[in-house]
Amino acid sequence: MSETTPTPAQRPLELYWITASAHLPDADAQGFRIFKGRQYVDVPGGIVHVAKDPETGLYRARLPNELTPSGPVLVRNPESRIWHPFDVTTPTTYPLTETRLKAFRTPLDFTGVEPGSDGLYRLDGKLYVVIQNHAYQVLHDPGATSPWASVMRIVRAEDPVSLDDNNIFVATRPGRSEPVVFDRQNGWVGTRVGGAGGMPTGLNSSLQKQFAEPIGQLQTEARMLEATRQRRLTLTSSWERAIGTEGERTALILLEVQIRRELALLENLATKYVNERDWLILVKANGVYRNELHELREFKVAGYNRLIVVSDARKMLEIQPINDSATAYQAIAEHLMNKRNILEKVQQVANEIRSSSRSSELELAELGYDPKEIHEVTSGWVEARSRLLTEDPGNSDSEAVQLAHSFIEAASAFRGIESIPEAARIAALTGLLDQSGAIRSSYENLDLPADSLQANSRREIAEAIQVFENALENQMARFHRDLEHTSALPAHEQPIDFDFIPAQDRSGPAPTPRRIFRVKHHGVDKVSVGQPRRTVTNEEVIDVLDPNNPARVLRTYERREGEWRRVQFAQNKPLTALMAEASQHLDQSESYLRSAWQDERGKINATNIVEFLGSKAEALDDLARQLEQAPNPTGHNIGVLVQRLTQDSQRLRSEGENIRIRLYKDKSCLSAGRLAYLISHEHLSVRQTHVRLQRGKGKDKHFLDIYRLNDAHTGEPLWEAHFKYDKQDSPALNFKVKGGHLKTLEQAGRGIESQRRDEQAGLPHVAIWRETIDGRTAQKIFELAS
Repeated sequence: MSETTPTPAQRPLELYWITASAHLPDADAQGFRIFKGRQYVDVPGGIVHVAKDPETGLYRARLPNELTPSGPVLVRNPESRIWHPFDVTTPTTYPLTETRLKAFRTPLDFTGVEPGSDGLYRLDGKLYVVIQNHAYQVLHDPGATSPWASVMRIVRAEDPVSLDDNNIFVATRPGRSEPVVFDRQNGWVGTRVGGAGGMPTGLNSSLQKQFAEPIGQLQTEARMLEATRQRRLTLTSSWERAIGTEGERTALILLEVQIRRELALLENLATKYVNERDWLILVKANGVYRNELHELREFKVAGYNRLIVVSDARKMLEIQPINDSATAYQAIAEHLMNKRNILEKVQQVANEIRSSSRSSELELAELGYDPKEIHEVTSGWVEARSRLLTEDPGNSDSEAVQLAHSFIEAASAFRGIESIPEAARIAALTGLLDQSGAIRSSYENLDLPADSLQANSRREIAEAIQVFENALENQMARFHRDLEHTSALPAHEQPIDFDFIPAQDRSGPAPTPRRIFRVKHHGVDKVSVGQPRRTVTNEEVIDVLDPNNPARVLRTYERREGEWRRVQFAQNKPLTALMAEASQHLDQSESYLRSAWQDERGKINATNIVEFLGSKAEALDDLARQLEQAPNPTGHNIGVLVQRLTQDSQRLRSEGENIRIRLYKDKSCLSAGRLAYLISHEHLSVRQTHVRLQRGKGKDKHFLDIYRLNDAHTGEPLWEAHFKYDKQDSPALNFKVKGGHLKTLEQAGRGIESQRRDEQAGLPHVAIWRETIDGRTAQKIFELAS
């Protein structure tokens, strides 16, 4: 027999040993010596350079001049951290006999039909193989499939296991099966799939011995996990029997401790699956490994959800007897922070699941996971901390608590955002962003002693609201990225009044219909979510509920003057008291204006200034209405007083609007919403400066129109609007999807030359959602320029 050159897989590992290892660093926890970005590992007798095989994802020995590693597959012993060759060519197949397959035959005849490149025949959505002129139905077996062989299962058509719509073998379904693989020389042959502990039966004895200890440890941990699960089920039953009794709290504590033990085992096992993937994927086969890791992560999500339910129930029992409101709210704040930390862990696991499974969103929803729940929990924490900022934590009318209730409204509305029509989502998110920014600004400007515990709490509250704003921004960016058409209306004109069925809570009854709606409060539009109901007079109102305590109504809204507004409660005060109160408010009108002007100079949030002056104006209107309706037996002349109240109310509102307009003209701020508002209030003029400038080449070629946007009263340039078109003769309104956007004057000043340089460098302009111009605003820009 003539000698042949060994193939790469046959080359001895010694050929890959490196000769100079003196300067290599020590091996890390995963067994890698990393030097100049390269990975080296210790093998019996030496050290080799390794890299991942692009086809299998496993590590192979690599020669210095190789792009793709050619050496033996290597696997690390988790105990010694020494890497050993693994022979992937060990035979694990055997011929199939007619006797063995007789019970699986189908009457189909594929004579003259060519199979696919995978050796499979396809008919009516089913898969078949032909062995010795007989046809057999088969299913994919992802659990037994490895990087080297795609395993199929021959099944009987009459068994339930054969009925899977996706042709996937599910071991738990009843029915017989035969595992087979396709061999290029011998066709379909039988294969061995899995032995004790998930180890393939084809492993040689030395490799079985090498991995015996870690496999045994893995089996021990699996048994511990199952025992912990069974104990948890027993304690769950004990709690359910103890509900409403004196022993309920003790039962909850025992159950919570057990759930935490189970989670600790799950977390340890999932970490091991990730850190020790190199040997696990070999002893379990790639499909089994992926499925088990995915299952462990799902178990973690379910475990965290159970922990939340039990800790909520325990905390409710512990807080109810507390009579001191400060102590109670401190306990609530601590509990909700712990709950928030748990939800952050759930988010992390959910992200891992998403990265490995295309069907993960549905699976996560079935597990009770909602990524927006964490914001409602945060809003409850914000309320508890806000109450601790005041001298009387039980007073719900304090400014800090009212701000917290506004934040709860915003967080609840965000959780329902996926349930409303797509056309309204960006408009609703735009409103929520403005609300949360105004709420955060109000907290930052609360009058609290510097360097005090309250000031530190305020900082933490503001940071939590900023996290919520970031989530809104990210959601807005995702919606914007998926837009197929530019919105036809600016955000402030988009109607928002939709009924929807919220997602099922983690525990509790089936959800009742809710409504997401736009409200008007103190001259400012806001987005909220509530539960509609009918009053005894058959008037529709909407209750905004506390998501952390659904039995508590935070605010109620009624329909007035064509808009949803907070319910006003009638007050019966004597005329003399009303007159004194009116005079006091009138004396403060000038101080209100001075405060607003000071806030304007400080660039305070425009919405807050409008709302502040609007609240004072509404107080004056309310006093004027009460004066006119109050009994006046002595004939007091209240006409002049009512007139003054009306005049001051109008002045406060008017100046609030003027301040908003002035702040909206900030040249450094790009906001299509502000632009639309200024145009609708006739504060902008427009001049077209460039018509159909050609930009880009090939598929990136487009044409650009540029408009200069000026202050209508002073003529001062404010921004530029750019519109991109596919064709030179496209109608003005046919600009590209997301192709209309704002630019600052600074951007515009270097715009054309800068844009050319960006295009030459392959850096296209990326439109940000805040800058994107809607269809109606674009139409008004074109009309003003004509």
